[in-house]
Amino acid sequence: MSIDASELDQQLLKSNIKTLEEGAELIGLLNVDQYTQGFKPAFQSTIGAHFRHILEHYRCFLAQLPDGVFCYDKRERDQLLECDSSYALKTIDDILIGLRLDSLPCQPVKFFIEDEQTNGLIETNVNRELLFLQSHTVHHYAIIGAMTRAFGNQPDEDFGVAIATRVHNEKSVETTPTIVKGASCAQ
Repeated sequence: MSIDASELDQQLLKSNIKTLEEGAELIGLLNVDQYTQGFKPAFQSTIGAHFRHILEHYRCFLAQLPDGVFCYDKRERDQLLECDSSYALKTIDDILIGLRLDSLPCQPVKFFIEDEQTNGLIETNVNRELLFLQSHTVHHYAIIGAMTRAFGNQPDEDFGVAIATRVHNEKSVETTPTIVKGASCAQ
């Protein structure tokens, strides 16, 4: 089964949109102190700092899309995103609008990555960058989820769990025989 490029674009856009919406829901669970407070020594940063980092990657993607050169190192480092959860929610809304617009190129166009590690440009494409953004976000969500649970909040069970792991777990539930209560099993 092959998927055409526009269908793949739509799947990746939907995945990113869903992931960002999950983040917005989680922010709604937090009070101001939880969003901005560190949880040392286990975590050196704050939940707000992780959201700033995530959202700035999306901002870079959307802002740099027309030029065709993505450089996630050129983030704003907008401190307001770290300390104002309402502003973070507004930023998520803005990003969702950008991802929902028909702004992705229809024709095959060359895109490149540029960063502090390379002296040149690395060829990429929009789908690869959408896949990166979703994966990068979930990676940070895993940390945010742990911090949120440490504060006593309970995000969705799958918050911060990679899509591949969710699919695997769903398949395992369907094919795994019932485990005897009290039995030990390494995963």
